This record gives sequence, C-alpha cells and structure tokens, in this order.
Amino acid sequence: TTAAALEHFTINFTITNLPYNSDLENADSAKFRATRRVMNTLLDRLLKESSIGPVFQGCETTDFRY
Repeated sequence: TTAAALEHFTINFTITNLPYNSDLENADSAKFRATRRVMNTLLDRLLKESSIGPVFQGCETTDFRY
C-alpha cells in the first residue's frame, strides 16, 4: 500500500464577532496565540467531522487581518 500525497489548501473566512486589533498582527502576542489555538481547535473539530475527516491531518492558522 502506498501513502496518499498530502494536499494543502487555504480557507479564508470572516469572523464577525471577533473585533480586530493590532495584537492580531503579531504572531508572538498572547492575543494572537490564544486566538490561533481556539481557531485551530474549532476548525480541526469541524473538518474531522466533514467528508474529508478520514484523511484530514490538521490545520494551521497563519494570520489574521482586518
């Protein structure tokens, strides 16, 4: 059996109940790290329960922007 090749994809969306501030520009800020942790947890849970769930490897939040 051969391993399946990983496919990377990008999802962009708007979070309407998260006010943007300059702390979200800095990946080293506590606000960025906490928000990234929450987003990754929620997205992982959502995508694992979707049709791609059996092959889903995880997600990574790269940035937040206004």
